[in-house]
Amino acid sequence: MNRAVAVLAACALMLACTDIETGPNVVTSLEFEALPFPAIVAGDTLRDINGIVAPLRALVFNSDNVEIAGAPIRYAGLESVVTVDSVTGIVVAGAKADTATRIVAFIGALQSAPLRLSVVPRPDSVARSGTIDTLKYSVSDTTQNVSGDLAVRVSSRVGTGTVPVRDWIVTFTLQTPADSIRARIVGENGRNSGADTTSTAGIAARKVRLFPAGLTSVRDSVVVLARVRYRGAELSGSPVRLVLPVQPRVP
Repeated sequence: MNRAVAVLAACALMLACTDIETGPNVVTSLEFEALPFPAIVAGDTLRDINGIVAPLRALVFNSDNVEIAGAPIRYAGLESVVTVDSVTGIVVAGAKADTATRIVAFIGALQSAPLRLSVVPRPDSVARSGTIDTLKYSVSDTTQNVSGDLAVRVSSRVGTGTVPVRDWIVTFTLQTPADSIRARIVGENGRNSGADTTSTAGIAARKVRLFPAGLTSVRDSVVVLARVRYRGAELSGSPVRLVLPVQPRVP
């Protein structure tokens, strides 16, 4: 028997003698893909978009890809700027803002990829950011009928000034028209999207896609409301009323 055949024979013997544990309660995969909210306020507890305290939640599956309920999943923060209850998944931030941590879930030898959680100052207010350019639409080429950014800035008061609040969710809804026949709110990729997360500058923005066939007059306007909440209550300035003038494009 040559060396290669001997190695293969030894490997086959090892596999035959090794039991691969399977069963409905044997964990083979771990899923931890999202946090309840992308940011936590310094000194507060992690909450969902409705302002309700929300624990971390991961899922585990067996070899048949069936979820295993009640599995002892544990959680941890990889930096000390937050405290994570490893069992309940409740996260409490320290006093330091404008920082971040990484959160992981684990069970046995399985550990998830880390998810970033920003620690931010308390958001106090929201206001329009920048100017809103008139959307000059085309009836023949509707692919061009997308506005520029309708943007707002989320801020926190510090002394006599303000600082931006990053990674905070802002929701955008149509006020006028109230339906999606004449206009829709979209993201940078042109797909329907009614929410955005603030940048490091505290800016969140969406665009409007216009459908001229539904307009009641050639010169009109689309009104979008931008809302921001903390602990379930709207911030000062919310909702921000964003008015987009629309008119036909002149050839």
